[in-house]
Amino acid sequence: MKNYRVAFFDIDGTLADNNLPHGLSFEKRIPDSAKLALRRLKENQIEPVIASGRHYGTLAEMADKLGVDSIISSNGNCVHYQGTMIHQNVIPQPLLAELLDHLEKLNIECLIETPHELYCFETNQYIGDPSSKKTLLKKTDPLPKNVIQLIVPWSEKTEFKLGIDSPLIAEKVAPVAANIHLKTGTKAEGIHKICDSMKITAKQALAFGDEENDFTMFDAVGFPVAMGNAAPALKEKAAYVTTAVNDDGIWKACVDLGLITE
Repeated sequence: MKNYRVAFFDIDGTLADNNLPHGLSFEKRIPDSAKLALRRLKENQIEPVIASGRHYGTLAEMADKLGVDSIISSNGNCVHYQGTMIHQNVIPQPLLAELLDHLEKLNIECLIETPHELYCFETNQYIGDPSSKKTLLKKTDPLPKNVIQLIVPWSEKTEFKLGIDSPLIAEKVAPVAANIHLKTGTKAEGIHKICDSMKITAKQALAFGDEENDFTMFDAVGFPVAMGNAAPALKEKAAYVTTAVNDDGIWKACVDLGLITE
């Protein structure tokens, strides 16, 4: 293998097993073999980085327990390097108000994300991940500042009707959830921010993923790895396809690719 310096890991379906009950914490859904692989990578001077569509507050404690110091959260709309936020991609307030009105007309509820807080309207039936802490909002309250994305429920029948000319995009990030954020916010952008901070190129990076919001990440790095449980289209983009997350896919890929030894 080339001299890779950093490895980016999606969470849901990549590090964490989505087949286990979602009431379990992320840490309990991550196989021990994957936790060990992250430690071994770090020992071998390959920096592990979390790259997820999820909120920073949801990821920070888990990353700390895994010994991971840098996090791309909210699909690249928020980036922390070595514990310091180095990038945020904020939806302008007028556009946010317009988007919320649009979703209300479609009867689609949402959660609202800022870099360090998650908000939920008190009238919501949809609360997303029940384990994540949320601040309740009244419909009459001022909108939060520095909003970077919305979390919305998703199914095969969901139609967000954003329009091709919209500056916003809706991305499926889990079997029953999607995120709406600025089109300029991608995991690839987050990867470039981290690599710039490390003074390396993205070609010295690997990425591990399983879902549609990993496409840009795969395009950015030098070596993309798809999980065995990944979407078929993502597997086609991969340089290497490992086994499923619940079949020690992270560990097996790292050993097979020569990044770590057994």
